[in-house]
Amino acid sequence: MKLEENNILIVDDEDDICEILRFNLISEGFTADVAHSAEEAFEKNLHAYDLVLLDVMMGDISGFNLIQYIRHDKGLSVPVIFLTARTSEEDRRKGIRLGCDDYITKPFSINEVLERIKALLNRSSHKQLI
Repeated sequence: MKLEENNILIVDDEDDICEILRFNLISEGFTADVAHSAEEAFEKNLHAYDLVLLDVMMGDISGFNLIQYIRHDKGLSVPVIFLTARTSEEDRRKGIRLGCDDYITKPFSINEVLERIKALLNRSSHKQLI
């Protein structure tokens, strides 16, 4: 699996976070798109992404609502990693119940995020080959 084959969607309302993530993902050989709200993400072809990085607290529609849409309404199994300032155990448990594959709290290490993305994509690509 080549990294450049992986298209990642970043959904976060903080411009600085989006730019840092996008820059580092592209530097690692990924392609990356940005949506600054859940509403903007709804407009994207979610089938085109191999992984979604998702904030919880955004505008009118939360990341929790967006993952419900991805999992239940669209029926997609695309890997989802929450990147959020919500640190409580209840929030983490809710994210897992709703179908996230990983839950990383802000502030985060960009290198750790990149390694988690690579590991998750590696596992999900093997799963599809079996």
